[in-house]
Amino acid sequence: MVVKTLHMKNIFTTIILIFLIQGCKTKNDNKIAELIQNATEITFEVKVDSKEGFENDIMPWISIKNPELEIENLIGKDEIVINNNIATLIIDYPLDKPIEINIKSKLSNGFKKRELVEIVSREYNRIYKEEEESAKVKTIPLEEREGLINRNQTDGKYGIWGHDIDDLDLSGIIIRKTKDREIRLELIVES
Repeated sequence: MVVKTLHMKNIFTTIILIFLIQGCKTKNDNKIAELIQNATEITFEVKVDSKEGFENDIMPWISIKNPELEIENLIGKDEIVINNNIATLIIDYPLDKPIEINIKSKLSNGFKKRELVEIVSREYNRIYKEEEESAKVKTIPLEEREGLINRNQTDGKYGIWGHDIDDLDLSGIIIRKTKDREIRLELIVES
């Protein structure tokens, strides 16, 4: 009788857990669907020489440190990709202390792809400069690094770790519209 009661308790507990998990899953699925529905992605592809070895001669990113060399070959560079002239740029990689920057387009009708690249580059270059100026633990020069040659973590204003700015490329931006109709830009950065 005790064994039968324990078995019934286990079945009852299992059923309750299934309902709880299913309820959480449905809520999470709805949140994920809402996030996807309110998001679009811009990609940054650069036409390159066939000697570069990229499929269809298209490099799927653009340099963050020095985009000037590639920007003329940026596919759709003069296309307006955000129909709003203000947005919030979120920079979180490779930063321990992510930041949000309010940006404004030079145009009244929105941001061109080229302008977004220029803004991202300018802000990353500023962040890396401020990090070096504010850090007590300085970046170990590349030629002095041993083993894995990733950048050491510094303790400046942003806590940059893992990658020098030379290592970073912009492959995309996810555009999210908030309920208040604000535009938030999340970067897809390759390293």
